[in-house]
Amino acid sequence: MKDSVMRQRSPRRAVPGAIAAGAWDLSVYFEGLANPTRLAVVEVLAGSGEVTVSELARICKVSQPRMSWHLRILRHAQVICTRREGREVLCALDREAIARHLRSFARMLDRGAPAPAAADVVSSSVEAPGAPISEGVP
Repeated sequence: MKDSVMRQRSPRRAVPGAIAAGAWDLSVYFEGLANPTRLAVVEVLAGSGEVTVSELARICKVSQPRMSWHLRILRHAQVICTRREGREVLCALDREAIARHLRSFARMLDRGAPAPAAADVVSSSVEAPGAPISEGVP
């Protein structure tokens, strides 16, 4: 084949290219959260349990197709899970996967830092009340 067809692949991108390739690592997880709209979705789901896609779109003030796109990224990053009920798609946080990612991140930090244990830092920052994540998001 010609050289122009057999080019080297570009470096891995965490989202969405790595998702298609099936690279499940922390970079995909954190890139899934690296958007104000997606953080607002996480905040809504944390307080509401299950919410429909159309309701999330209304709350976040984005179109339904755009919300579906954001939810796809969150689902592939293992932040949310979805289930269909008739014509509606309900979304909820995947709390087990989130906890698994946080433990993995804490282990990574723990390897390089002698004081204090990273798991304690992560758990205290998760529990600490503060301003809503979506503060300032239109």
